[in-house]
Order: sequence, then C-alpha cells, then structure tokens
Amino acid sequence: GLKLVVQTLLSSLKPIGNIVLICCTFFIIFGILGVQLFKGLFYHCEGDLTGVETKADCLAIPGNKWVNQKYNFDNLGHALMSLFVLSSKDGWVDIMYHGLDARGIDLQPKRNHNEWRLVYFISFLLLVGFFVLNMFVGVVVENFHRCRAEQEKEE
Repeated sequence: GLKLVVQTLLSSLKPIGNIVLICCTFFIIFGILGVQLFKGLFYHCEGDLTGVETKADCLAIPGNKWVNQKYNFDNLGHALMSLFVLSSKDGWVDIMYHGLDARGIDLQPKRNHNEWRLVYFISFLLLVGFFVLNMFVGVVVENFHRCRAEQEKEE
C-alpha cells in the first residue's frame, strides 16, 4: 500500500532529477530562440486604435498607451516565464496569437501577420508539453512496477 508508494517516489527521485535537467535544457534552448524571434515585438497600443500603425501614431493620440504584453520574450527571464505558461497549457493560446500578430519593433500588431511563427509554439508544446511530461510519468510507472516486483519477492 502506502509503503510501496513512498518507496516508488523515493526511488524515482534520481531519474526525475535527470528529466528535470532535460526539461531545463529544452526551456533554455526555446527561451533563447524565443528572445531571438520575439524580443520587443509584443508591445501594442491601448486606447483608440483608429489609424494606428506605429508607436508614434499611438502616442500621438491623447489617452493612448504603448504597453507590453504580460508574457513576452524581451529577455530570458520573461521568455522562461512565458514558456512555463505555454507548457502548463493555461493561457498558451493568447501568447501564441501575440507571437503570430507581431509585425516588428514599434509596430502595431496585425492579426495573423506571420503564421510561420506557429512552428515555434507547436514544436515547443509537442517537445516539452507532451514528450517530457510522458517521460516523468514513464519513470514513475517503471519504478512502481520494479518496486512492486521487489516487494512481492520479499513476501
């Protein structure tokens, strides 16, 4: 019962540590790539958007603000936080659409401007979201079966 579960979790710590290192490697690689692709591109105009194409157009209208998205790729820290949200699959669609809509530095986003950026987000979700998560589950299940076999030998 409970002894088997605790024994499984304790024996899984070392392999899970290895998987965490693999996961961190994926996060850092995709974080650096995200900074290269999206640095400074997630800014947008808030307020009256009539005729707004650039930051200068936005700020020329009284009451408008040029602001950045909450999750962005302006530096590695922000990129890692954005990737964490992507990997949790909670709010990942908004981040992906901001990436697809981005046109350039100091340019107002345009809907689905660069659809090729979708490759970045989908590849991250497939590699990290599914592959690494399945590795975690696989390690725990494998250790569970091994611990159960050892326990049955003892009895």
